[in-house]
Amino acid sequence: MLAPFRRSLSRAHAVSNVRNFHGSATRLGFHLPPVFDGLKDAKSAAVKEQTARVKTYLRNWSGNTAVAVRKRAEGFTAATEVIFSQLGSQLNRATGYEDIELLKKNVVEQEARINVSRAAATAAKRAYEEAVVRRSQSQREVNELLQRKSVWTDADVGRFTTLVREDHLYEQNEAKAKERVAESDAEVERELNELLKSILSRYHEEQVWSDKIRSASTYGSMAALGLNLLVFIMATLVVEPWKRRRLAHTFEKKVEELSAQTGDLIQSEIQKVNLRLGDLELRSSTPSNPPPEIIVSAVSPPSPAPEPAVDPLTQLERMLNKVDWKTVILAVAVCSSWFR
Repeated sequence: MLAPFRRSLSRAHAVSNVRNFHGSATRLGFHLPPVFDGLKDAKSAAVKEQTARVKTYLRNWSGNTAVAVRKRAEGFTAATEVIFSQLGSQLNRATGYEDIELLKKNVVEQEARINVSRAAATAAKRAYEEAVVRRSQSQREVNELLQRKSVWTDADVGRFTTLVREDHLYEQNEAKAKERVAESDAEVERELNELLKSILSRYHEEQVWSDKIRSASTYGSMAALGLNLLVFIMATLVVEPWKRRRLAHTFEKKVEELSAQTGDLIQSEIQKVNLRLGDLELRSSTPSNPPPEIIVSAVSPPSPAPEPAVDPLTQLERMLNKVDWKTVILAVAVCSSWFR
């Protein structure tokens, strides 16, 4: 589809190159034949043709795209409707509502039949009324002829004979019309009874179905309640004690680790205190006169002064300050809250 546009673009590029060549030659002083002047018009025509083709292509592409999108949307809608209808039919078949749908259709068909019967009854009544009117007119004319029987002519005699024959025919038609009216009324009554039976049957089946769904919902609610109760009991009797035991074990293990760390720290500090006390005792037990080595070493630069003696109580206080008492208190509070 893009091949014509490529050819048009190539033609336009060629025309542009010729025009550039013509302009360069004119600037250099060369005069080319007038045929090159016509190339400008050819270029403009080619550009216009290319623009028209592009517009036509875009217009066709947008129209085809809109049609394709519309078709896809319609297909998706139709497929969705089919899927939902199938799911609805499967659900109705599973719950037993399909029988109620059949009863609904039967009620609709019965309503159509009773409408037909009523229309037939109306037509029969209209035909009966017309037969009665025709017979009444015939009898009226016969009575008029009988009133002037003394002055009958041959035409009156023939007319009387015809009226008697027609009156007999009208009487038969009236009787038949009356029978048809009675039959149509009976048919309407019968169809009406059938419609009432269909409505009652549908109402009964709907009540049964609703009771079934209600009982199923009740049993489902009871089952869900029993399951929740079972989960609650299991959580109370099994999960919670296991969690408490696990937490207590973890807390005991943590307390033991903290106790061991605290004991090691206290032991190391006591050893340091003992060593310092031993050094202090050794220094206090040395004589006041210094030995010759010390006198000789006095000439050398003075050594750094020994560290001042630290009180054992102060050392123990520093050691206890190093313990994280907040952690120990928090652990004791949690343990007491769990075992309370």
